[in-house]
Amino acid sequence: MALITPWWRDRSPRERWLIGVMLALLAAVLVWLALLRPLAAAREAADADAAAAQARLAQTQALVAAIKARPAATAAPVLDVLNRRLAEAGLQPTRLEAQGAGQALVEIGAVNGRLLLGWAAALEQRDGLVIDDLTASRNPDQSVKARLLVRRAQ
Repeated sequence: MALITPWWRDRSPRERWLIGVMLALLAAVLVWLALLRPLAAAREAADADAAAAQARLAQTQALVAAIKARPAATAAPVLDVLNRRLAEAGLQPTRLEAQGAGQALVEIGAVNGRLLLGWAAALEQRDGLVIDDLTASRNPDQSVKARLLVRRAQ
């Protein structure tokens, strides 16, 4: 302060006024850079996080609704349900065997891919079965060979 006071007194009133305006503008710029910009960036990031969280919440609520709407697992043995659904769809399995309690393996030699996916989705929606594994490969005639591991929903 001892160095600044004599220097300040040597300035004319107009110079003091200009220096004061300059210091006020400098302070305003520093406040903007050091405080307002980081706060605005933090608010934008928080808004983006909130929007992402709302999207995740909506997805989770949709999944919960889908799970609640899923039918209860049928009491019939899995093999019986699969035999009935295969016959209804006109599908002839090349292999159908139990894989433990409440589980079965289905192999179909040739089926239309769209028919297969619709049939598998119907198993889950109508009968409460779960497709744990679905493997499909294309046959030379554009049909697919499929292998499904199906289990009773818990």
